[in-house]
Amino acid sequence: MNPIYDPIVCLLGTPFSQCNARDKTDILKQGKPTPSLSCLTSDKKGGKVFSRSFSVAWYKQHSWLCGSYYLEKLFCWPCLVLGHTKSVWSTEGYCDFKNLARSLQRHELSKEHIRNHFNLKNLEKNSVTIVDALSEHGKLFKKHYNENVRLNRLFMEHIIEIVIFLAKQELAFRGHDESSNSLNKGNYKELFEIFFSRCSLEIKNHYKSIQNKFSGLSKTIQNDLITCISEYLFSHIKQEIKQCMFYSVQIDDTTDITQKTQCSIILRFVNKNSELVERFLGFHNVSDDHTAEGLFNLISSVLNEFDIEKKLVGQCYDGASVMAGHLTGLQARVKDVAPNAIFTHCLAHRLNLVLQNGCNMSSKCRIFFANLTGISAFFHNSTSRTNVVDSIVGKRIPQFVQTRWSSRSKILNLLVNEWPNFITVFDTISIDPKSSAESICGAIGHSKNLKSFEFAFIAHIFNDIFLITNHLFNTLQTKSFDIEYCLRKIKTTCDLIEKKRNDDNFLNYFNTAVELTKHTTTTRQNSKNELSCKMLFYEIIDNIIMQLNTRFSDTDKLKFLQLGDVTKFKEYSTTFPDSGLNCLKNTFTNIFQDNNKLKTELEVLYSDIRYHNLQHVYDLIKIFESDGLKEVMPEVYKLFALILTIPSTSVSVERSFSCLKRIKTYLRNSTCQQRLSSLSTISIEKLLIQQLKETEPFFDDVINIYASQKERVIDLIYKT
Repeated sequence: MNPIYDPIVCLLGTPFSQCNARDKTDILKQGKPTPSLSCLTSDKKGGKVFSRSFSVAWYKQHSWLCGSYYLEKLFCWPCLVLGHTKSVWSTEGYCDFKNLARSLQRHELSKEHIRNHFNLKNLEKNSVTIVDALSEHGKLFKKHYNENVRLNRLFMEHIIEIVIFLAKQELAFRGHDESSNSLNKGNYKELFEIFFSRCSLEIKNHYKSIQNKFSGLSKTIQNDLITCISEYLFSHIKQEIKQCMFYSVQIDDTTDITQKTQCSIILRFVNKNSELVERFLGFHNVSDDHTAEGLFNLISSVLNEFDIEKKLVGQCYDGASVMAGHLTGLQARVKDVAPNAIFTHCLAHRLNLVLQNGCNMSSKCRIFFANLTGISAFFHNSTSRTNVVDSIVGKRIPQFVQTRWSSRSKILNLLVNEWPNFITVFDTISIDPKSSAESICGAIGHSKNLKSFEFAFIAHIFNDIFLITNHLFNTLQTKSFDIEYCLRKIKTTCDLIEKKRNDDNFLNYFNTAVELTKHTTTTRQNSKNELSCKMLFYEIIDNIIMQLNTRFSDTDKLKFLQLGDVTKFKEYSTTFPDSGLNCLKNTFTNIFQDNNKLKTELEVLYSDIRYHNLQHVYDLIKIFESDGLKEVMPEVYKLFALILTIPSTSVSVERSFSCLKRIKTYLRNSTCQQRLSSLSTISIEKLLIQQLKETEPFFDDVINIYASQKERVIDLIYKT
């Protein structure tokens, strides 16, 4: 219990005249103390004892009378506060209640008391005026201060918008010449001037008043805001991850324009709103240690705060071959820490890697595909060359896209089907007097390639291979949940390619190339080429078959995905996919411990005709969210969330916005400054920023982070 404050004891120890101004104001504001005293006075009269106890009514009868709680005596408040002479009423205290009436009257009539009482009243009046004045001044100051903060924060919002816009569009902030008379001061300053010219008069006037101490244009301010926005996004992403049931990690590495190996980390999970999201956790320079152990240490440091042992259920890698090792590789190291983290690879992406390795298996193949993609670039870089193709071939050659291997197939197929016409196109451009030197040089080179026996031979081999693999690619993209169906298609693809592996097919390709180049290649040259071409033919076929068998050898472990194949729910209502459930049980023992409950929930779901016409498990999990079925079928919801989390299953909408694709695009345009990771976070998570603007106090939170990092030259935090 806190001790009771007794101002009389305090004033006896430190006289009022020795107190500071603030204490004096507080004493006067609180006024005289009027505690109830327990003391009493006794007296004998006529052999009887009489006693008189204290009465609180005395305080009202005498406006100057006060009492001490601890001393249990009465005092004169004016004389105690302002008196200069010692008396029982100002220094000792009065407790003779028998003679109290006479003493009160005598003290009230004294000059000293009257003077002190008079002066105290005036002092109290002035004190109240001063306190009120100070209080009013404080209110006005706070109001003015907070108004200034409001304008500062409003101004900061516009600067943050500029930073976000440039980062989202992946544009450089600074220019080569940012002087006041420059015609191009850089994107940031140019946007700032546009903003300033169009902002409200209120902001214009405010900026003029602060621009000498805060211009908003410095590189430091830009970098600080980039960091603050990125930190805010990371804090939100971390909260999302901590709320999800489980997540998978996707690692990709690539080399930026400064030849540094940049490793990106993506987490994929179903958030609390049943939305499948992929979140970017930054770029990490791994140039110094690109080993499996180094990458494992990086992943551990990033994911340790997210309950990696229990919540990590999938790992997917692309890039360095060190990642593919089974025993000593990265996936094995991660699985030691997170037993549920199965290694997966997008089925369609695996086929891309098969074709990529097939195209790069030998120097002859690498040169062929370099020339092939060069043909596409030759036409897409010039409208006049494209016009020649339109007039002779009547079809546009497809544009080459680095990340899409199907673009090579489309280019090659058109070229093979229109071989003589494209020779005519190149010859026409090379002899046209209107053609530029660049066009003539390129046309001669491409025409020479088409008339080359080796180029024609390789072109027809790969064209037939691509015709077979294109069907498989479409299947893997659209039927990724039906693992058994995909495995059958992979086997069919291998068989079809293997059927190509015979001398009859070799001679067919060889003779086709001879026929296409008969005017430029001699019979002697063809005989000399036959043995080396046969070796190349078998090498290409064998490499593709080996790659297919190797890349898809472990897909049996993904059979549990068929449990979420909504296109087969009607079939499952009569024939339950037990193989998928057994696979799930063996793969995720720690997650699904009650398989009987899961099977019962699945049987009920499979038998409900309302869910027989859905296209994707993502559609179903959204229905679970909107209809409140998460609590009704918790095991099924957990299963579907897991299926969506595994990286080998891609929602078509998600695929077009793949984080990995955007990161690679960004790196090709990157200025590679130290702020790369923060800028790329803003660019890649632009949709998240838009959502946070709509649902959260985005600007206020970012400004609060900016204000808290260090002392700022402008006030940004409101006074309360």
